[in-house]
Amino acid sequence: LIRSSTGHDLSHYKQTTLRRRIERRMAVHQIDQMKNYVKFLQQTPAEVDVLFKDMLIGVTSFFRDPEAFQILEEQVMPALLENRSPDTTIRIWTVGCSTGEEAYSLAILISEIMEKMKHHLNIQIFASDIDPEAIDRARSGIYPESIAAEVNRERLRQYFTKEGNTFEVKKQVREMIVFAVHNIAKDPP
Repeated sequence: LIRSSTGHDLSHYKQTTLRRRIERRMAVHQIDQMKNYVKFLQQTPAEVDVLFKDMLIGVTSFFRDPEAFQILEEQVMPALLENRSPDTTIRIWTVGCSTGEEAYSLAILISEIMEKMKHHLNIQIFASDIDPEAIDRARSGIYPESIAAEVNRERLRQYFTKEGNTFEVKKQVREMIVFAVHNIAKDPP
């Protein structure tokens, strides 16, 4: 039903994840048998879309995996950036970017490293996700003030603008990233 409604094939997703998400939706509608939920899906096309959105696990945050970002900061990025001519363009792709926090974290980290090295290059980050709504949120670059728990005060000051109870990613960072809806399973590079 999801494949025929959305065009997206989830057959390679973990079966346990699929079952958990289906069971959660069944509980929401107080449906106790799978066959009854299938009938409900057939009669309620909007529920198919909701179930599909539920399958798209959008777990993300700024600098979510500190250990990985430390390795990027100390080993990977300096090696990638050093000894490059100033007209070099470095391209990075983050797949399954959800609402953009990882892509913005990479852009911020790279900006800091280039500033520390006094070696500025053209950086293009391509950030893709299957969910158009998540991509729209990512493109906006606007996040709730609760990100202050993930992003230190100095980074908030340097890379974000406080607007009411939100933080907006500054233009210099947003311009490093191109967000696009892309299904890598359907259209691999």
